[in-house]
Amino acid sequence: MFCEHSGVVLPTVASFVKCVAHSIRVRLVRGAAVSAKLQMKVFFGCLIVLGLSLRTNAQTSFAITHVAIIDVIRGAVEPDRTIVVTGNVISWVGASADLHAPDGVRLIDAHGQFLIPGLWDMHVHLGNATEAALPVLVSQGITGVRDMGSPSYSTLHRWSIEALAGKRIGPRIVACGPILHNGPPYFWGVEARNPDEGRQMVMQLAEEKVDFIKVTSDVDRPTYFAIAESARKLGLPLAGHLPTNENGTGFLVSAIEASNAGQKSLEHAQGIPFSFADRELQLIPALLQNATFVVPTITEYWARAHVHELADAADHDPRIKNTAPSLRQFWEAQLKGFGKSNEGQLKIFEWRMAQVPELQKSGVPLLAGTDLGFAYVFPADLVKELEFFVQAGLSPLQALQTATINPARFLHIDWKLGSVDPGKTADLVLVAANPLEDIRNLHLVRAVVLNGRFLDRGQLDGAVPRFQ
Repeated sequence: MFCEHSGVVLPTVASFVKCVAHSIRVRLVRGAAVSAKLQMKVFFGCLIVLGLSLRTNAQTSFAITHVAIIDVIRGAVEPDRTIVVTGNVISWVGASADLHAPDGVRLIDAHGQFLIPGLWDMHVHLGNATEAALPVLVSQGITGVRDMGSPSYSTLHRWSIEALAGKRIGPRIVACGPILHNGPPYFWGVEARNPDEGRQMVMQLAEEKVDFIKVTSDVDRPTYFAIAESARKLGLPLAGHLPTNENGTGFLVSAIEASNAGQKSLEHAQGIPFSFADRELQLIPALLQNATFVVPTITEYWARAHVHELADAADHDPRIKNTAPSLRQFWEAQLKGFGKSNEGQLKIFEWRMAQVPELQKSGVPLLAGTDLGFAYVFPADLVKELEFFVQAGLSPLQALQTATINPARFLHIDWKLGSVDPGKTADLVLVAANPLEDIRNLHLVRAVVLNGRFLDRGQLDGAVPRFQ
């Protein structure tokens, strides 16, 4: 679905054919009937992508020389390498001594620097953060995001296409559009009060070509399974929260049931029992068998535990000048929902932190996500999320994987993104020090390659908005 709807710019006709085949194959594998009409939608969607690709390939090639490449799959550091980018594709990777650059190729000396794949924040709300957040995200090495609920899918899709076409600086965007609710919608939701409405809304969102479906906690059990079934039949991934009991404690649908029903990610680690609680023996096997990912959003739990401190310090935080006023107003409005005591929130933060290494050791794949858009989670807090992962017990490599190769695998685009390899799309980040030695080195972004476009530190800083 990602290559069809989210504007991945493909380099060749062969890739275009692969995009069509992949999109149709995904639906067949999921048991979906592929109508002629749907096949034509896939075909023409990929034609648009191909057109963007052909225009992108007209760009001048460049080479990043004498750089150390981080292999995020093996955890190796490959020193003194050169990478050539042609159009929006990594066309060559090898020893710097072996490079014989043709005339006209721009050479960028990266002695002492490290090259990683572009980072992904897999849980954001751009409807809150506004388009002002887009260049801020890229300036910190975030070249892709998964939007988990915003008013307009078409607006986010346009922003993504504009970024990929070089008309703005912003990340790739995978989005669900509005969230499915049972009752009066909030946070840009649409009502799905019963199974029939749930099916109808999934069909409507599919017509809008959203990338996936998101459910939230207030849908009832029958409606949840109707939504899951409809999404599965239409080949749309399902993500989101688990339906909760009316008193807010416990779940109407367990994590095992959600995983078996096709929910591909558990947001905020919902449904994963805390370390001290009983756990169903089949939970981890079910998550592994169904390739269900977990998004802990530790940053969001931490922000909730420190929300009053963050609010008091906001005026002195240098990041506030890059934050849209409407986002800050939303944060201030959210403060009313937090009590004066943070004792309970601190406990939840600690318990969620303890889950991270347990899930990693069990083999359940993790995704880094911040919940950007909610109280005092700043654009580009993704590195903070990775720092929390390391603090919890993950290695820097394991933390880095949650924002690079794991998102690519989750989105079924690891054949195009997620690592630094020839033939892959050039979404890359140059950092001044090795993140495998200290994950905090990801703060030291020196340049970003965004769909084949090289952006140095000056260009990145110049694109970041300033509101004060």
